[in-house]
Amino acid sequence: MKFTKGWAVFCLLSITALNSCSNLPSVFEAEKTTTQVPSASLTPLQIKVLALQAKPNLYKIQAGKHKFSAAALSQFKGALLLKQQGELSQAREAFLRLSEQQPNLSGVWLQLALVTKMLNRDASEQQLQDIEGYLENALEANPLNYLAHNEMAQLQRQQGQFQESLAHYQLAIKSWPGFAAAYLNRGILYDLYLGEKIQALADYKLYQGLSNDDSRQLKGWIIDLQRQIKAAEQNPQQGTRQ
Repeated sequence: MKFTKGWAVFCLLSITALNSCSNLPSVFEAEKTTTQVPSASLTPLQIKVLALQAKPNLYKIQAGKHKFSAAALSQFKGALLLKQQGELSQAREAFLRLSEQQPNLSGVWLQLALVTKMLNRDASEQQLQDIEGYLENALEANPLNYLAHNEMAQLQRQQGQFQESLAHYQLAIKSWPGFAAAYLNRGILYDLYLGEKIQALADYKLYQGLSNDDSRQLKGWIIDLQRQIKAAEQNPQQGTRQ
């Protein structure tokens, strides 16, 4: 479709890189709270969105069961602060030191992957391998780390491993069904790389409902897909996949 979708992916990843959280109990993305609305006044999509928002964040629950030392928490916060201040090389060194001391902290490996990616926008083959290794360590430490699954899916998509990418988006959503970014990213994978337009449209709509994204850009993508699907229904030989 449009180049703007690729740009939107980059922007989303940048936001994720700045706001991604670890499995330390004090640092998590805020989950939405929902207001009870009579179901008779809701559309099927709104009902589905509310159901997704009501499902638990399994990663947060799992991480909350673990207690970490005050020293580890302090080091992690210090490394995050360096990252937020743009001191990326120093942040990477701090996360590396912490990963050696606390290799079981999934969030530390995730942050290492994110900082390494931020330092190397045009990453070499070795740097991509490093990033993938950090993400593998993050998922080994906590298979429910939906942020690490989301990052791994992005990396595999860039390498042309589309089915592997899809599998990681599925795992991210399984870990936290209310994770809006995964629906957007999976929708883009369906749309631009797998040609699954109907699934892409469903994901864009779920993302729109979960994130309250009312942007003209997203609305344009949805309208564009609706037109493509309608055209394919009228001309089945063009082969939009169901």
